[in-house]
Amino acid sequence: MTEIDEIQGAEDFLPAERREKIMEWFASNQVASSQDLAKRLNTSISTIRRDLDYLASQGILKRTHGGAVRVRRNTTFEQLIDEARQTAVEEKRAIAVAAAKLLQPEQSVFIDSRSTLHQFAYVVAELTIPLTVVTNDVHVADVLANKEHIKLVVPGGICRPGAYVLLGESAINFVRELRCDHFFLSSQAVDAECASDTSLELVQLQRAMIDAAVETTLLIDSSRFGGRAIYRTVPIDRISRIITDEGLHPDERAKYDDIAPELIIAPYIDEIASEQE
Repeated sequence: MTEIDEIQGAEDFLPAERREKIMEWFASNQVASSQDLAKRLNTSISTIRRDLDYLASQGILKRTHGGAVRVRRNTTFEQLIDEARQTAVEEKRAIAVAAAKLLQPEQSVFIDSRSTLHQFAYVVAELTIPLTVVTNDVHVADVLANKEHIKLVVPGGICRPGAYVLLGESAINFVRELRCDHFFLSSQAVDAECASDTSLELVQLQRAMIDAAVETTLLIDSSRFGGRAIYRTVPIDRISRIITDEGLHPDERAKYDDIAPELIIAPYIDEIASEQE
């Protein structure tokens, strides 16, 4: 039993004590919802939200629509894909819906890997406009396979351990032969200089897709702003637009409004499409 499990039923923590317990939780966990923390600490959701707001203001956490995530300080850190798919789901769904509005009939598009693009694939699967989709993500491919409006192209490659992405020289060489209208890119982190990631093989494939696309849109949730991963993917000025969620701090909104060619803030939506296994 963890310490935080043991304190269920203790109702009278001082704010500092309660926040210390929250930080202990995030020391060994990447993400938590307000509802779960409120249950664990036997307090109200509104109290937990105030605590998370405070910890976020101290740079310890980053708020999401339904809770918070631990700030990633290590340039080599990469969240496990199954964990990522349970993190900031509302935010990622909102971003996906906003991104789908950019699509036009008969376009050819690259769709990158990661959980935000998994949400995007669910939205694209619900459309009716004809599209050609090229993806290096086997989960995205599975969602879009056998859809009448989708012509699906999957580059060759080797499936990366612990993920859904196909990588390798064969994938890069295949992409270099293509010309697509749009690349929907995901990234581990973005700052004022560039988008960046933790896998050199993935970055090399992403760069090939950027070169092969007329325009590139970065889909990234607000918790990943201001971070930096070890490998530079693409400078900000080569990205056509960034789509993120309403959790982006107003100061950061103003900064990226000036830096990025276009910044789109996706409004939260009431219903979240259930993930399919």
